[in-house]
Amino acid sequence: MKDRSWLIDTRVLSTFMLFFAITFLFQSCEEQIDELWENNDDSQTISPLVGDWYADSIKSFYSCVKTLDSTSNVISDSYIENYNLWLLSDGSTQLYFDQSVNLQNECESFYGIWDSNDGCSDSYYEYYDYSPLEFCNVYYEHNQYNIETTDCIQNASLNGTWSSNETSSTVTIKLDSVCVNSFGNPSFISSPDACNALEYSEYFEQMEKTFSYTVNSETGNIDLEGSWFDTDSSCVIFHLSLQ
Repeated sequence: MKDRSWLIDTRVLSTFMLFFAITFLFQSCEEQIDELWENNDDSQTISPLVGDWYADSIKSFYSCVKTLDSTSNVISDSYIENYNLWLLSDGSTQLYFDQSVNLQNECESFYGIWDSNDGCSDSYYEYYDYSPLEFCNVYYEHNQYNIETTDCIQNASLNGTWSSNETSSTVTIKLDSVCVNSFGNPSFISSPDACNALEYSEYFEQMEKTFSYTVNSETGNIDLEGSWFDTDSSCVIFHLSLQ
């Protein structure tokens, strides 16, 4: 009985030691995970550029001269409904560019007569005299037409990568397969052949743009200063905020 009792005590002790070791190992792993999340190392600091950015305003400057006379509002001039730039922490980027123009308003603002079936006629500019679908698809090069509202819409989605240089306060964005349409804007079109079939378009296998950036220390909003899609010489400032 004595020997058997000793064997039982040994088994209980072994079980207790094993349980203690597992508990200690679990707590050690948990502390290591907590240290990773706390991220006190400056080398792991997340860039202030990372985020889901929306354009509050986009301003362009003719010949890069920053005066009131040379400034234009890109959002209103280009009928931009949404300019959404995602800069992800893994170095990838996504750009959503949505436009919507009301064809009836466009026609009538140039003294044309609008008909829901025939479209625009007798306008000041003859090239506005199109049927609704021709006005939307051929002239504006968009692909969605709303019969009830006469809105002509396109939704462009672009992907790529980005990197930043904090010393020079610059960010470089590389976009894959960009079709720039006749208005100098990114298009919903992704096919090179379809893009080249447009009147004044240009297709890029890859488009690289470098912007200087500033970060508002109070709001966290950023400004990107560089160029638009159609040229490297036009100066544009994007005023971006998080949603």
